[in-house]
Amino acid sequence: MRTLLRRTAQAGTALLLAAGALTLTGGSAQAATYDGSDPASLGCGGTTSTVQSAALYDPGFGTYLGTIELRYNSGCRTAWARITLDYAQFDCGNASAGKACAQAKVIRNSDGRSYGCTVTPGNRSCYTAVVNDAGVTSYAQGFTDTVGGLKYTRTGSY
Repeated sequence: MRTLLRRTAQAGTALLLAAGALTLTGGSAQAATYDGSDPASLGCGGTTSTVQSAALYDPGFGTYLGTIELRYNSGCRTAWARITLDYAQFDCGNASAGKACAQAKVIRNSDGRSYGCTVTPGNRSCYTAVVNDAGVTSYAQGFTDTVGGLKYTRTGSY
């Protein structure tokens, strides 16, 4: 009888531990499902802020073009990139323009997962889809096609 009681208690303890492990890992598994989502439609609560940023420059003229930002939401634990130019792009994106449109990319350091966006003609900004940033770091990279040539600018990691 005592052996049966002990085995029942051990089985119950094992089930509780297994249930607890599922509960603890559920948050990161859920966050992983956010990969590729639109940050404007997630509605996770928490706070959203710019955690890293870098200025975009035209080395040919030494002029400031805009900013690349790494954005972070603490509710979802997600990161994404946003590029904002000081001007609307009009002469980019086609063969006759001879110039590529500005782009932003978010890159997760742990596995290289990335999402990008392109500032379309007539616009000044774009933002990428999100990467799960729970327990890892990511960075943002901006690309501009300037008189001084192609320029890649990246933020620090967060």
